[in-house]
Amino acid sequence: MSTDLVQPKVIISPISGEPVRPQLKTYIKGDKRITEAQWIDPASGTFIRKGIVSIESVKKPEQK
Repeated sequence: MSTDLVQPKVIISPISGEPVRPQLKTYIKGDKRITEAQWIDPASGTFIRKGIVSIESVKKPEQK
């Protein structure tokens, strides 16, 4: 599985022309921890884009 990663940088909104900071969200899917960035226009709340920042393996705790 090849995934292009994105850099969570401030971009200029193509909608309002204002700077947009990415919102980072992390979730667990299977044995992977995925961090995703979403850019949403601050003036209108319109979704601009999203992308994966990182994918890390997560070890499950051993059960006794």
